[in-house]
Amino acid sequence: MSSQQPKKGGDTHQVQVDVPSPNKKQTRKRERWSSGSYPYPTDYNDHFETPQRAYEDIYPLLQYCLQKNKKSNNNVIYDPYFCTGTAAILMEQTFKSNKHKSPLPTSVRIHHKKADFYEDIRQNKVPQYDILVTNPPYSSNHKERCLEFAVNQLKRNGRPFFLLMPNYVSTKDYFRRITQTIQFVFIAPSTSHPYEYNHPEGTGHEKSPFESVWFCGVSGNEDMKALKEKFIKFHSKHTSTPIPRWAESLQGLIKVGGVSGEKRKNPRQRKKMRLLAMQKSSSGDAAAASGPPSSTPVKKNAALSSGGQKKDGKPNKNDKRRKQNSAKKAKKRRLNYGNDK
Repeated sequence: MSSQQPKKGGDTHQVQVDVPSPNKKQTRKRERWSSGSYPYPTDYNDHFETPQRAYEDIYPLLQYCLQKNKKSNNNVIYDPYFCTGTAAILMEQTFKSNKHKSPLPTSVRIHHKKADFYEDIRQNKVPQYDILVTNPPYSSNHKERCLEFAVNQLKRNGRPFFLLMPNYVSTKDYFRRITQTIQFVFIAPSTSHPYEYNHPEGTGHEKSPFESVWFCGVSGNEDMKALKEKFIKFHSKHTSTPIPRWAESLQGLIKVGGVSGEKRKNPRQRKKMRLLAMQKSSSGDAAAASGPPSSTPVKKNAALSSGGQKKDGKPNKNDKRRKQNSAKKAKKRRLNYGNDK
């Protein structure tokens, strides 16, 4: 394990990062990464990196929690779910990028190591920490287990948490059951800049199939109005991207467009919707590849198919008259032929 610290240069506070030391395999291209290198069960589709902008969005709330903490130095931010170690590095970069315009109030150490989180809970070996900041795996029941751990730590030890999870978690029964006695804040990215994730091997969808939201437990008896003003003031002054959306309840999150108020469809229905969307996209691409329609003007009665029929299958009136005239002339010739005899 290694600890990386920023260079000293007049900074009042330091950021220390606990991540595994890089080796030759870790320095190779990301497509060489293998999910088999973990000492605990993993799901390939869970390994998506948290974007740095997500940490930027909650930065003023982290400032607030650190300021409120009675410890003057060496506050620990804990991220128990390890992918490649990038989460701690991006978090550290976020702190460094803000150290001149809006620095952290205390020194911080980021604890982010490749360890079995659930085994640590069972053996009571979870490291001592002050704030939990993580993006848990989205498969299986990881979201529920992580949320339950975070809420229990907030209730028992006053430890704030910031969990980046799918927005639909806010509509789940287990979410209401676990969080019913605590004060909550939802931070959703702006509608024009949703969070996008990268897999270490460069696989996955170009766009996330759902929107992610920060679920923030900042402890009880907070002045939410003052906290919200601090949040908006920071982003208005220090960030160039649109201000993230703020909500304090499920109804508030629905109101700002952070989640749909409709019931989430089951997996089979969602799969069917994805297939229909893919088919629609493919047909649209095929139409675009065929090129634009011809701009040559077509006369009203010129667009006829074979046999004197219009495209809609109805006979042309002019052809009908011509046939009638031809029949009259033929009858007249037959009469004339009989008189000549």
